[in-house]
Amino acid sequence: MTAAWLAAAAALGMDARPAGADEPAAQAHAAERRRERGARASIWDGVYTEAQARRGEYVYPGPCGRCHGVRLNGAPDDPDMLPAPPIAGRKFLRKWDGRSLAALLEYVRTTMPENNPRSLSDGEYADLVAYMLLVSGAPAGTAELRPEPGALSGIEIRNAP
Repeated sequence: MTAAWLAAAAALGMDARPAGADEPAAQAHAAERRRERGARASIWDGVYTEAQARRGEYVYPGPCGRCHGVRLNGAPDDPDMLPAPPIAGRKFLRKWDGRSLAALLEYVRTTMPENNPRSLSDGEYADLVAYMLLVSGAPAGTAELRPEPGALSGIEIRNAP
């Protein structure tokens, strides 16, 4: 690649590194560029850990799975249940596009499960949000989501990276 092309790509906020570059390094590089431009972090910046999402996957079946289904797509496992909104995937990301993770965490914490809101610990709610992000395709990172609104208000949910 020429130096002029690299400079032009950097000015446009494009990642000019070759395909196959180390994925975590690529995520960190993209997040750094956004911070330099003053852009908000997004769910595509690796804002949760794999371990945190796995804890959320473990918690999910009891309070969430019956209504939202095993695939988190809103298709309930119980045929007598009405469909629920999807909580992962494209439809979910479109619905929440532009909102903060703080808004999502607060919504989940104060309204879910529908028959017993606020019944989980703050950490379990954060773990569930991490699981929702994992199923939605957002990459894991090196730091866990903290269950404090102030920590999550600067992280935006985006439909696509």
